Amino acid sequence: MKQSNQNIKPRQTGSALMMSLFVMVILILLGGALMKALSSSSEAIAQEVIGTRAYMAANSAMQAELQKLFPLNNGTSQCNASPPPYDFSSTGSNVDGLYHCKATTSCTHYATHPTTGEKFYRLTSTGKCESSALADDSKAVVVSSRKIQVEARDL
Repeated sequence: MKQSNQNIKPRQTGSALMMSLFVMVILILLGGALMKALSSSSEAIAQEVIGTRAYMAANSAMQAELQKLFPLNNGTSQCNASPPPYDFSSTGSNVDGLYHCKATTSCTHYATHPTTGEKFYRLTSTGKCESSALADDSKAVVVSSRKIQVEARDL
């Protein structure tokens, strides 16, 4: 006697459901890994941009100090050991790329040539930039600092 096809139950019931669940879990894991990679990449880019801004702040302060040390109008040179800091984040500075940036400089007269009388100077500038204004309870602020040192002599 032949059995009818209606009485035979398939043995693989629910396998499509398990397969789709497995594929969904794999896609969720891949999506999470991709999101983590994108997040760390954006943090690295933010750090690089803030670092470049800090370098530019240090460079700007260094140029200002060199102009004071070697004035173009034959005025007297000024080598202050600790001049006041440059605050580029103030509203009066109008430097668009240097908001939330500060720079400190120092100048040292470290030698004089015995026969020619030439003076040798060492200037140091440190720029510090933040991604936004720092508050006491800030934890998600990116801060970067760059230091430039120049040695110069008068003629």
